[in-house]
Amino acid sequence: MEKPQSMGDQFLSTINQIIEDNLDNENFSVEDLAKNAGLSRSMLHRKLIRLIGKSATDYIAEIRIIRAKELLENDVATASEIAYRVGFKSPSYFNKVFKKYFNVSPGDVRKGVVVEMERLFIGQKREKHVYSSPKFYKLNPKFLIILVAIVVAGIVVYFFLTRYRPAEKSIAVLPIQNLTGQPDNSYFVDGMQDALIGELGQIGSLRVISRTSTLRYRDSDMLLKDIAHELGVNNIVEGSVYCAGDSICFSIQLIDVFPKERHILANEYYDEMQNILAVHTSAVKDIAQKINIKLSKNIEQHLAESRTVDPETYKAYLRGMYYLNQGTKEAFEKGINYLQEAIDRDPGDPFAYAALALGYATMGHGQLTPKAAFLCATSAANKAIKLDPNIDEAYTALAMLYLYDAWDWPLAKEAFENAIARNPSNAIAHAHFAWYHILFNDMEKSIYHAKQAVLIEPFLPSYNAWLSLLCYHNKDYAEAEYWAKKALALYENAAYGNITLGWICLHKKQYQQAIEYCEKLPDYDYYWKMMRGYIYVKAGQREKALDYYNEMVEYSKNHWVNKGEMGMMAAYLGFTDKAFEMLNDALEQKLYPLIFINFYPTTEDIRNDPRYDELLQKMNLPPRKALLTSSQ
Repeated sequence: MEKPQSMGDQFLSTINQIIEDNLDNENFSVEDLAKNAGLSRSMLHRKLIRLIGKSATDYIAEIRIIRAKELLENDVATASEIAYRVGFKSPSYFNKVFKKYFNVSPGDVRKGVVVEMERLFIGQKREKHVYSSPKFYKLNPKFLIILVAIVVAGIVVYFFLTRYRPAEKSIAVLPIQNLTGQPDNSYFVDGMQDALIGELGQIGSLRVISRTSTLRYRDSDMLLKDIAHELGVNNIVEGSVYCAGDSICFSIQLIDVFPKERHILANEYYDEMQNILAVHTSAVKDIAQKINIKLSKNIEQHLAESRTVDPETYKAYLRGMYYLNQGTKEAFEKGINYLQEAIDRDPGDPFAYAALALGYATMGHGQLTPKAAFLCATSAANKAIKLDPNIDEAYTALAMLYLYDAWDWPLAKEAFENAIARNPSNAIAHAHFAWYHILFNDMEKSIYHAKQAVLIEPFLPSYNAWLSLLCYHNKDYAEAEYWAKKALALYENAAYGNITLGWICLHKKQYQQAIEYCEKLPDYDYYWKMMRGYIYVKAGQREKALDYYNEMVEYSKNHWVNKGEMGMMAAYLGFTDKAFEMLNDALEQKLYPLIFINFYPTTEDIRNDPRYDELLQKMNLPPRKALLTSSQ
């Protein structure tokens, strides 16, 4: 019989798990650790000193730094990105602590320099051994050759078996199969995949691929190892729904893909439809157990709170999500109607409110006036949070509304952090949080969140293209080119991919190539004409840009136009007074993309004008001088 853990070992296991669950939280403190462990700070300190001879502060730092070393050795990200991932507030402080602990820099570890660890095991003191005088033996040369061959072979096998295995725990839920015999149940089956991804995404130590990037494998005959390699995950979930009427029959298979495919779970869940949420949570618990993830107390409590649902209300909600995910105007209207039906049936259902909020926040501006969309989304999000404070979609909606509509930077930051805290695999929140950080020229955090979005949603062209834009702004042109070309490989008309490559060509003074990329941009609205015009001006074809501007001025006599876009056009054409006049008009209306005037190169010719800093001040953004200082 296996020897049970001592109480001290159990305590350390709990403490380790709490720290691991909060590893990327730079604000996680000793007080937070004590609270999660159910102890006072002083009691926590005494127990750790007695068991391992370390304070809580030192212990948290030690776990962070050793985890960072593992990530560096597996080359999963840059040293700066890993610093944030393990909870350090700045890469410079991380470098200092790391070098003090291991006697080498993080960069050296990424380059393959061997680290001699001073502490081999967390919480254990290195044993001291006293050796007698060494004895030397003469080895048979043949035996030595055989021994070396075995060692080399072992290293080679280990390398090939582990080469493609991601260092972090990660998982992809492939599209669920509809085996109900009813094609009309597609909305329900897709909803099962969404729900499973959403529940798994709340586990902080697990990276979960977003649904959108898994859709390409719906009817794929690719080998699982190839799918896992493309998605960068080490576990795959396949599932099937057999019935979806008054009862639900749902089966899943969990496959550990590396070093070879190995089925580690095959379960079937059968229950009444009203207990559908309990089915989801049971599957999540089983998956977490099989991939050796210990759930935090908060997650366990959340999963234990699964409530019953009204089947028809839940189906209306799933139909609403099914249509919203299609992304068209007609589907949007259908989706909103189904979500409203769900709310009418059960005003206490938080899922429908959260979906409604996110729908209006992401697509509502195309169907409603900005003010109406903002009010609808804000009301629905707040209602969802009141009903369920852990629903990350509602916080995501609020964050986007505060960022793009209300220009309330503190509330935007708080809402983004709440969304990501509740679901670290929320790709939408990461992608847009990157744009929040660009307002304050925090390039490291901006690119970190943009890369997180791409890791979670690897096949979404827009996220790859956004990352390319951010890398360009950071003057990392090689990286910008890589992500732009990846976006275009996913979708040949990815506009932001083309604009990034056009800007890079301008930087290299390759004007003809810049124009070629420019002319691939859409020509159906003035936003893209504004972007085209800038490249024409810098490439020596000012007249073409002036034609766009005159066309816009003429159109504005009888139609509404975005004064922010007109102002940026006027800026690079040299009409400085007119530019500030229109940019101030745009500010009064809080029009996109005015808040990003420091990001777009279209305004570079007017940035030394005192009126430019006045614009930034009115938007509660840092002055140009402060932004320049922060980037040095």
